Amino acid sequence: MSWGTELWDRYENIEKHTKFGIDFVERYQTFVKDRCRIENEYASSLRKLAKNYTLKEKENKNGYTYTWSKQFGNLVKEVNDLAGQHEIISESLMTDIVRAAEDLIKEVKSERKKFLQEGAKVHAALQASLKAQEQAKKNYETTHKAAENAKQKYQEAEADMNLPRAQVEKARLHMTQKVQNCETCRNDYVLQLENTNTHQRDHYSNTMPHVFEQLQNLDEHRIDTLAELYKKFAENHRKVIPIISTCLDGMTAAGNAVNHTEDSQSVIERYKTGLEPPDDIPFIDLSKEDDNISTGSGNSTTPSGYTKTGTLTVGGGTGRNKEKKKRLKIPNFGFHKQFHSFIIKPDEKEDFSDLPPNQRRKKLQQKIDEFSEKLQGHMKAREALVKMKDVYTKNPALGDPNSIDTQLNQNGKDLDTTRAELQKFETYLAEMDGKTSTPQGTPKKDRPKSQQVETNANLYSSSPSGASSPCSSTVSQRTSTISQRSSMVSPEASSVASPQTELDTSVNSSYQDEWGDDDEPEPTAGSGLEMVLYRTKVMYDFKPNSDGEMSITADEVLDVIETDSGDGWTKVRRGGNEEGYVPTSYIQRQ
Repeated sequence: MSWGTELWDRYENIEKHTKFGIDFVERYQTFVKDRCRIENEYASSLRKLAKNYTLKEKENKNGYTYTWSKQFGNLVKEVNDLAGQHEIISESLMTDIVRAAEDLIKEVKSERKKFLQEGAKVHAALQASLKAQEQAKKNYETTHKAAENAKQKYQEAEADMNLPRAQVEKARLHMTQKVQNCETCRNDYVLQLENTNTHQRDHYSNTMPHVFEQLQNLDEHRIDTLAELYKKFAENHRKVIPIISTCLDGMTAAGNAVNHTEDSQSVIERYKTGLEPPDDIPFIDLSKEDDNISTGSGNSTTPSGYTKTGTLTVGGGTGRNKEKKKRLKIPNFGFHKQFHSFIIKPDEKEDFSDLPPNQRRKKLQQKIDEFSEKLQGHMKAREALVKMKDVYTKNPALGDPNSIDTQLNQNGKDLDTTRAELQKFETYLAEMDGKTSTPQGTPKKDRPKSQQVETNANLYSSSPSGASSPCSSTVSQRTSTISQRSSMVSPEASSVASPQTELDTSVNSSYQDEWGDDDEPEPTAGSGLEMVLYRTKVMYDFKPNSDGEMSITADEVLDVIETDSGDGWTKVRRGGNEEGYVPTSYIQRQ
């Protein structure tokens, strides 16, 4: 089956057919481009959808912490991943199909042009041969007619007895010439006809079929390539189906992870106030009340904790102090609709005392966690600054060691401020839980059992300000507690970690004496010297300001016998028996 033998007389149709094939490839290329555009638009819409419905941090704080809200966030993430797969489909189609189709179109156009030019050249040669044959035929016909006329005239002249012999001879010579010319044209015509026939046979049996076969092969190559592009169109989509299935499985898993029991418990934990339901409403004897009013008696039948308007004040205080009391409105028509609403002031108090007990505890714990994280960050930053200064000191070419002092000073202030804030909120939490607080790092043997929690103003009146050297602001804070440290013997007493923070030491270590540490053996003066924990190098000079502190000099190496319990002071020993407290920020562990 060959175009050369079957379609020998359809050259123009083959030319049109190959042109239509190229146009169809271009059409398919446009189709794939439109598909890529649609995939990109769909992916963009999915990403926009996921972005619009992704839970923001503010929304999470406002209550989107339940399993149904968290799993919705996971579902939105899977939708975002699904958008990525559609982007991959678009990119693959553009790379594997659109560019391949473009290369195919260029190739087919170039080869088709070359083959058509070759066919046109062969066809032109055949047409020239046919034209020469026609011209030779015309010449032969003309000379043959002229020879016939000359022959007829000679016969007439020879038959006419009146014509001179010379005219007859002239007619004979003319006839002979015309016959010779006719014979020559006849021979030329025969030769040209033979050549034309030979050329024509070769044209339709060899030359033109070869051109047709080349065009046929080119068209079949176009068809095969187009078929492969059809397959790639499906394969590019099939490649991402496993990932799409994974995304869909993730959505199903999000649905399976929703737990109504856990969500119900979360609602309880979020909104539980910790208050007790009100007692029964007491009977108010109006006759006695009238008697009291008439006699001017100061006694009232209104129960303690209630106002005459039917308002229950939390904490049993009077209903007049509206600014300081958070109240529960109790409708006068009965207690079947108890605790109608909390009246919460817009301005939240620093210690969250305006909140119900459970919610206050959560807020305080959040603040403790926040400042604990900040404290760890400041401590890490200080370690980095100290290391940098040490590097600058060893190699001055890298930088000036004194340039780090300003940053160290600021870091010291930040550490003091953060420690103060952390201790403040832990004190609030301790007050709420009914615990007492003692100065940081005070040995158990020196802690008074009945020591009361200090007020915020007294605890933090020595907050750092204007420190000129790292942690110098802690000197004033140290002054209020150093008198209790002077008799310290054992460092273990103040090293118990607090349950509220994840720091190595806690500002609430002093509470352990009141809450279950009574079984721990107390250190005594007869225990000997305290154990050395590790050695440390002094970074800056320090002069003591009160009893219990020890003077140190830069580059001096000391033994640490008690670590910093959160107040910024570390107990060290020099030589055999000289001990005292120094600022933690002035030393660096070796």
